[in-house]
Amino acid sequence: MGIIQKIESINPPILVDFLRIALGGFITYKGIVFASNFDSFTANIQSVGWVFVAAHLAHAIIFIHMAGGIILMCGALTRWMCLLNIPILAGAVIFNYMKMLTADNYMELPMAAVTLGLLIVVAIAGSGKFSLDYIRDQRLKMNSSLSK
Repeated sequence: MGIIQKIESINPPILVDFLRIALGGFITYKGIVFASNFDSFTANIQSVGWVFVAAHLAHAIIFIHMAGGIILMCGALTRWMCLLNIPILAGAVIFNYMKMLTADNYMELPMAAVTLGLLIVVAIAGSGKFSLDYIRDQRLKMNSSLSK
Protein backbone atom coordinates (compact mmCIF):
# COMPACT_ATOMS: atom_id res chain seq x y z
CA MET A 1 0.00 0.00 0.00
CA GLY A 2 1.46 3.33 -1.08
CA ILE A 3 1.61 6.54 0.91
CA ILE A 4 -1.33 8.09 -0.94
CA GLN A 5 -3.55 5.07 -0.25
CA LYS A 6 -2.58 5.17 3.43
CA ILE A 7 -3.42 8.86 3.66
CA GLU A 8 -6.73 8.35 1.85
CA SER A 9 -7.65 5.42 4.11
CA ILE A 10 -7.47 7.61 7.21
CA ASN A 11 -10.93 8.65 8.35
CA PRO A 12 -10.49 12.22 9.56
CA PRO A 13 -12.57 13.41 12.50
CA ILE A 14 -15.39 15.90 12.21
CA LEU A 15 -12.92 18.67 13.05
CA VAL A 16 -11.51 18.34 9.53
CA ASP A 17 -15.00 18.93 8.12
CA PHE A 18 -15.39 22.04 10.23
CA LEU A 19 -11.92 23.23 9.25
CA ARG A 20 -12.63 22.63 5.55
CA ILE A 21 -15.94 24.51 5.67
CA ALA A 22 -14.49 27.44 7.65
CA LEU A 23 -11.45 27.63 5.37
CA GLY A 24 -13.63 27.57 2.26
CA GLY A 25 -15.81 30.32 3.71
CA PHE A 26 -12.79 32.47 4.55
CA ILE A 27 -11.25 32.02 1.11
CA THR A 28 -14.59 32.90 -0.52
CA TYR A 29 -14.84 35.96 1.72
CA LYS A 30 -11.36 37.11 0.69
CA GLY A 31 -12.33 36.68 -2.96
CA ILE A 32 -15.37 38.89 -2.40
CA VAL A 33 -13.22 41.50 -0.61
CA PHE A 34 -10.73 41.48 -3.48
CA ALA A 35 -13.55 41.83 -6.02
CA SER A 36 -15.18 44.71 -4.15
CA ASN A 37 -11.83 46.55 -3.96
CA PHE A 38 -10.70 45.59 -7.45
CA ASP A 39 -8.85 48.82 -8.25
CA SER A 40 -6.78 48.79 -5.07
CA PHE A 41 -6.19 45.03 -5.47
CA THR A 42 -4.92 45.58 -9.02
CA ALA A 43 -2.76 48.50 -7.86
CA ASN A 44 -1.36 46.26 -5.15
CA ILE A 45 -0.36 43.66 -7.75
CA GLN A 46 1.13 46.40 -9.93
CA SER A 47 3.26 47.56 -6.98
CA VAL A 48 5.12 44.25 -7.19
CA GLY A 49 6.14 45.18 -10.74
CA TRP A 50 3.64 43.14 -12.73
CA VAL A 51 2.03 46.11 -14.46
CA PHE A 52 0.86 44.43 -17.66
CA VAL A 53 -0.60 41.27 -16.13
CA ALA A 54 -2.08 42.82 -12.98
CA ALA A 55 -5.70 42.88 -14.16
CA HIS A 56 -5.56 39.34 -15.55
CA LEU A 57 -3.88 38.03 -12.42
CA ALA A 58 -6.39 39.83 -10.21
CA HIS A 59 -9.30 38.28 -12.11
CA ALA A 60 -7.73 34.82 -11.85
CA ILE A 61 -7.07 35.15 -8.12
CA ILE A 62 -10.60 36.40 -7.46
CA PHE A 63 -12.17 33.59 -9.51
CA ILE A 64 -10.02 30.87 -7.93
CA HIS A 65 -10.73 32.18 -4.42
CA MET A 66 -14.48 32.52 -4.92
CA ALA A 67 -15.13 29.34 -6.91
CA GLY A 68 -12.52 27.31 -5.05
CA GLY A 69 -13.83 28.44 -1.67
CA ILE A 70 -17.42 27.49 -2.50
CA ILE A 71 -16.35 24.12 -3.87
CA LEU A 72 -14.14 23.59 -0.80
CA MET A 73 -17.08 24.33 1.50
CA CYS A 74 -19.14 21.69 -0.31
CA GLY A 75 -16.31 19.21 -0.06
CA ALA A 76 -16.12 18.46 -3.77
CA LEU A 77 -12.66 18.01 -5.29
CA THR A 78 -11.21 19.09 -1.95
CA ARG A 79 -7.60 18.24 -2.61
CA TRP A 80 -7.68 19.83 -6.07
CA MET A 81 -9.15 23.06 -4.72
CA CYS A 82 -6.50 23.18 -2.00
CA LEU A 83 -3.75 22.57 -4.55
CA LEU A 84 -5.20 25.32 -6.74
CA ASN A 85 -5.22 27.85 -3.88
CA ILE A 86 -1.84 26.93 -2.34
CA PRO A 87 0.30 28.77 -4.97
CA ILE A 88 -1.80 31.92 -4.55
CA LEU A 89 -1.38 31.88 -0.78
CA ALA A 90 2.32 31.02 -1.07
CA GLY A 91 2.74 34.08 -3.29
CA ALA A 92 0.83 36.20 -0.78
CA VAL A 93 3.09 35.00 2.04
CA ILE A 94 6.27 35.63 0.05
CA PHE A 95 5.27 39.08 -1.18
CA ASN A 96 3.94 40.16 2.22
CA TYR A 97 7.10 38.89 3.92
CA MET A 98 9.28 40.84 1.50
CA LYS A 99 7.00 43.86 2.12
CA MET A 100 6.44 44.21 -1.61
CA LEU A 101 2.68 44.51 -1.25
CA THR A 102 1.25 47.80 -0.05
CA ALA A 103 -1.46 46.53 2.26
CA ASP A 104 -2.38 48.86 5.09
CA ASN A 105 -3.47 45.94 7.24
CA TYR A 106 -0.50 44.47 9.11
CA MET A 107 -2.35 41.20 9.72
CA GLU A 108 -2.11 40.14 6.07
CA LEU A 109 1.13 38.17 6.49
CA PRO A 110 0.03 36.09 9.51
CA MET A 111 -3.42 35.58 7.97
CA ALA A 112 -1.93 34.40 4.67
CA ALA A 113 0.56 32.13 6.47
CA VAL A 114 -2.14 30.52 8.64
CA THR A 115 -4.44 30.08 5.64
CA LEU A 116 -1.60 28.49 3.67
CA GLY A 117 -0.87 26.10 6.52
CA LEU A 118 -4.52 25.16 6.86
CA LEU A 119 -4.81 24.56 3.11
CA ILE A 120 -1.87 22.15 3.34
CA VAL A 121 -3.48 20.36 6.29
CA VAL A 122 -6.83 20.01 4.50
CA ALA A 123 -5.08 18.87 1.31
CA ILE A 124 -3.39 16.08 3.27
CA ALA A 125 -6.33 15.16 5.51
CA GLY A 126 -8.96 15.14 2.79
CA SER A 127 -12.55 16.22 2.83
CA GLY A 128 -14.11 14.32 5.74
CA LYS A 129 -17.41 12.50 6.10
CA PHE A 130 -19.71 15.47 5.54
CA SER A 131 -18.66 16.20 1.97
CA LEU A 132 -19.58 15.48 -1.60
CA ASP A 133 -16.29 13.58 -2.01
CA TYR A 134 -17.32 11.15 0.73
CA ILE A 135 -20.76 10.62 -0.82
CA ARG A 136 -19.17 9.99 -4.22
CA ASP A 137 -16.68 7.51 -2.74
CA GLN A 138 -19.45 5.63 -0.93
CA ARG A 139 -21.50 5.36 -4.12
CA LEU A 140 -18.47 4.12 -6.06
CA LYS A 141 -17.81 1.48 -3.40
CA MET A 142 -21.44 0.42 -3.45
CA ASN A 143 -21.54 0.22 -7.25
CA SER A 144 -18.30 -1.73 -7.41
CA SER A 145 -19.53 -4.22 -4.79
CA LEU A 146 -22.81 -4.68 -6.67
CA SER A 147 -21.10 -5.30 -9.98
CA LYS A 148 -18.92 -8.10 -8.60
